[in-house]
Amino acid sequence: MADIRKNRYAILVCGILTMLMFGTIYAWSIFIPPLEAEFGWSRSQTSLVFSVAMIGLSFGMLSIGPLSKVLSLRTCFVASTSLIVAGLFSCQFITELWQLYVFYGVCCGLGSGMSYTVWTTNTLAWFGDKVGFASGVLVMGFGMGALVLGSLASALIYSSLGWRLAFVVIAALALVEALVAINFIQEPPPHIAALKPKRDAVGVSLPGSKTVREPSFWLFCIWRSVVMGAGGAVIAEASVMMTGIGSSIAFATAAVGALGLGNGFGRPLGGILYDRIGQNRTLVVLPALALAVSVGMAAAYWFEVPWMFAPFLLIEGLLYGMYAAINTSYMRTTFGQRDLAMNTGISAVVLAPFNLVFPLVAAALFEWTGGYEAFFVLVPAFALLSLACGALCKPANARLQAKYGALEKDAGEGGGHVVGQRADHEAGVPYRA
Repeated sequence: MADIRKNRYAILVCGILTMLMFGTIYAWSIFIPPLEAEFGWSRSQTSLVFSVAMIGLSFGMLSIGPLSKVLSLRTCFVASTSLIVAGLFSCQFITELWQLYVFYGVCCGLGSGMSYTVWTTNTLAWFGDKVGFASGVLVMGFGMGALVLGSLASALIYSSLGWRLAFVVIAALALVEALVAINFIQEPPPHIAALKPKRDAVGVSLPGSKTVREPSFWLFCIWRSVVMGAGGAVIAEASVMMTGIGSSIAFATAAVGALGLGNGFGRPLGGILYDRIGQNRTLVVLPALALAVSVGMAAAYWFEVPWMFAPFLLIEGLLYGMYAAINTSYMRTTFGQRDLAMNTGISAVVLAPFNLVFPLVAAALFEWTGGYEAFFVLVPAFALLSLACGALCKPANARLQAKYGALEKDAGEGGGHVVGQRADHEAGVPYRA
């Protein structure tokens, strides 16, 4: 009988479920009202929790690159699970604001980021021929944490259990799921590991030290960071944005759930789009859509129409998820599989300052003006910047490929391996099959 742990689709499904559990941090806005009510904390103070968690997420992603050189992915997953479970469990004892920053922000953020990179690295090694689809479907679970666990958290918070025991229940569920998931972290056999994408050839194999010197890398990071930073602010404040324009708590919770649903399903949609129309078109289509949505969302908020704002939250979630899904696909297609964990982690760290600043700016503008109107004036400008960077990625990638040889010819002759060797040689690192 075939071992299900070595079936690539079983590994993908397990990865989705793991991402779902560890995507809890995207449900943060559900916890804001009860915590502010009990402790009297300001919106800037509670918003900073999400910013700290996003920074922790970024550094957790980065950490797997060097850690995986000395530890197995399974060991890294044990460490990530320990951080998340300990952080969630400890949240029940919170009495001071700094404890929330440490337990939820640092521990859960770091653990979630580590788990994210462990599972993208593990799963994409099995799906070299469908990298966009696999990465999109895999991280769908991460985005849907706000829907599934957000709804669960809301039900627990407003039950007799309260917010403290809600953290305990979610911690217990995360631990049980991880005990099953660790069995599906497997190295693919050679014939699976050799699979390659059909539309976009894997161009080069660059280590992080070389990747950060390429314009292709920085244009892409700006492309995604400005839109995802603004989107992260919306995610962090979604519930209170809705109630601020007249929505009921129940409708606001449903809208946050829809945002999580969009964030989840946007990831496989982004991956499928990437596979179908290719890298260059995807980098232009998504920011164009983001520009249109940002204008519509601003109008719905300015005119205080909750029923119109809610659908835009759903679409915003879709776009956020699509942007998130493209990161791993772009890094693998442009810079190779071998150092995928490191390169993905570096791009996540670049995103971290945007995840810190944007929610704080949104909260500061709220406290200054009493609303989010000023924040929504800024969002379309960032979508335009993303559009410009997306258009510039094509010529930058062409220069990158020319720098390391005639890739199309090499790919046609089975020379992708040779191109990787050439890139590694110029980068001053040994090639590892």
